Amino acid sequence: MQSFNALWSDDVKAEGTSRVTWEIKPVGDSCQLTVTHDQLREGANGEVYGGWPQILSGLKTLLETGESLTTPGSLMYAKAAAG
Repeated sequence: MQSFNALWSDDVKAEGTSRVTWEIKPVGDSCQLTVTHDQLREGANGEVYGGWPQILSGLKTLLETGESLTTPGSLMYAKAAAG
């Protein structure tokens, strides 16, 4: 479990702290990852939780291939992180 505070805009900063829980279960010779993002207020700004599909897709690609995801959004964030 971890606390989640989105800080990329004033609108999402105003949402406050929510919670993300990561659960990994063995499935045969593989595993299943379940991510639960909760403790959000009713009607929370979609920017707070709307990026999970892209994040998880990137994680899956990295774990399976050792390579970064190459969608335009992923490349944009990779460039920002690199400075």
